[in-house]
Amino acid sequence: TFWQAIVWTLWSVALVTSIGRVILRHRIQGQFHADDYLALLGFIFLSALTAVVTVVTPIFEMERSYLLAAASNPLTPLPLPEAQFVAQTVKSLKLMFAQMLLFWSTLWAGKFSLLVFFRNMVIGIPKYMYIWWAVFTLVLLTYLACVLSNFLTCAPLDKYWSATGCSSPDDLKRSDASIKFATAADIFADFLVMLLPLRLLWTLQISRKQKVALGCMFSLGIIVIVFAFVRLSNVTKATSQAKTNPTTLANGPILLSLWSTIEAAVAVLVSNLPAFRSLLRTAGNTRRTNS
Repeated sequence: TFWQAIVWTLWSVALVTSIGRVILRHRIQGQFHADDYLALLGFIFLSALTAVVTVVTPIFEMERSYLLAAASNPLTPLPLPEAQFVAQTVKSLKLMFAQMLLFWSTLWAGKFSLLVFFRNMVIGIPKYMYIWWAVFTLVLLTYLACVLSNFLTCAPLDKYWSATGCSSPDDLKRSDASIKFATAADIFADFLVMLLPLRLLWTLQISRKQKVALGCMFSLGIIVIVFAFVRLSNVTKATSQAKTNPTTLANGPILLSLWSTIEAAVAVLVSNLPAFRSLLRTAGNTRRTNS
């Protein structure tokens, strides 16, 4: 489908930038650092997430088609034998649960990669090391909170694996609140990761041009924040309109899966971009030498 083509295209771009990161680090620095391993871990999580979404999306689309048809004609037959349809529904719910864990892990692997990358800039400066550890702790806590919210959305948890899933009004409220909370935690963590190096940047004894260039690189997290807002808007629109237009609820799982994968892929791309700074620096030195 069109959406899956976008998802796999973004995965391919993430693959290319990840390979490029490995090649650059090996050729220029001759060794890999903790931020490289975290970035590659993020790509591994993204690969697993993309695979899960590829498997689960056709099931969601089948369920969506049936729910839309049944809304206009209650006598619409199931697309599969009842036992098989229930089994597919339970399978999709389990995959969706795993999908969210992979989603948060992909995003936070990228955040931690950037944090470790920035740490190299403040080693030996006690004041900023204290700030770095404070930011690291807060970012870690937001990750744990997002993972925990995934377990608390449906109560009791085994209801998540039932044929109807968490579809009661109270469940939908919790799901909506969980998505909003986790998105807020995601955005908050991104701001922390951005503000840490920006605060240090203005104290560096470098030219204004260099400060602007570094500031742009450190502000790449804004891209992820924009996609987080887009994801939140598309997903909550489906759940918030469930009471007035129940058929929109059928779009929720598909939108959540696709936009989560898109945001995760963008996060991996953003976490890889700082590694290419050495390539730009080399190109700049070459131009100055030629001139």
